Amino acid sequence: MCKVTAAAIVADGAAVGTALNNLGEAIQAEDPALATQLENAGKAVIAATQNWQEGSTLAAVEDAEQAAIAVLNAIPLTSAYAPLAAIAFAALNLLIANGQSQPQLTGSAIGNAKVMLAKEAQLNTDSPWHDKAKIDHNPFHSPRKNFENTWNKQAAKLNVGTVTV
Repeated sequence: MCKVTAAAIVADGAAVGTALNNLGEAIQAEDPALATQLENAGKAVIAATQNWQEGSTLAAVEDAEQAAIAVLNAIPLTSAYAPLAAIAFAALNLLIANGQSQPQLTGSAIGNAKVMLAKEAQLNTDSPWHDKAKIDHNPFHSPRKNFENTWNKQAAKLNVGTVTV
């Protein structure tokens, strides 16, 4: 929702990457192969975002985020962990939308949010997770903090690791 900075990219990647790693750890017993893919996707998102520099293309970051979505798509909608997969998908899709909508952002928080949300609605519509979860919105918190709160509320119900931003 704002102009992308290196600090924001690193923090966003760490939050979502940690969530993917935690989800992978949680499903290790029931699906070790998928768990490994989730953990690797989380590590890839973190690595791609840690190396990004302001002014450079977001292509490598978006590639890692899209690869993570592909792994999330392998989680059945009936899984006990489906709510967390949906939250992770929503966060990744919002990050991709933010990156892709950078040229249209004006500095108006409300206008920028509308642009980004319109873009997000068009992304990854073929995913089973599209429109399955919304990140809770508290206007007094950053989008990353809203993700943290949404994830942690659901993670506590499923005994899955939390994220801290």
